[in-house]
This record gives sequence, structure tokens and C-alpha cells, in this order.
Amino acid sequence: MVRRTMRPDEIEHFLVIYDPATRKTTVKSFGTDYDAAQAAYGDAEKAHGLGTTLDIVLLGADSLETIRQTHSSYFEDSGRQFRELLAR
Repeated sequence: MVRRTMRPDEIEHFLVIYDPATRKTTVKSFGTDYDAAQAAYGDAEKAHGLGTTLDIVLLGADSLETIRQTHSSYFEDSGRQFRELLAR
């Protein structure tokens, strides 16, 4: 399989917030709007403050399916949410 390099304007951005205590994952998709994704990431970091046990990450890939595969530990119990987001 030959993979091509993605152009920056093709990368989809996803804000992922994972709570290890409850094993709940929240995902917000920003499509290719990096500026909006970056702003939301900053807002999430500010809202939860230092010392939070949450994992707050901004990830970029060709699809949510790829994020789910590469960061599967965030999605153990979130299969329903993943399917709903893909359906949108």
C-alpha cells in the first residue's frame, strides 16, 4: 500500500477529552478548521485548569476512524458516541 503525504488543508482536527476515572470520551470535530480547533483546545485547557486528571488532546488525521485506531485507549467505552459522530 502506497501512502501519500497529506496536505495541511486535508487534515481533520479533533478535540478529544478523556476522563480516566469514568472512562468517558468526548470528541468534537472541527473538520479542516485548525484555528477553531486550536481555540477550542485552549478553552478546554483553561476550563479544566491545571491539575486536572482529564486528558485533553488535539489530534489531526485523515478521519476519526484513524484517530480511533491510533488512540484506541480513549475509545474503549465510547463506541456509541463514535458511531453517532461518524453518522453526522
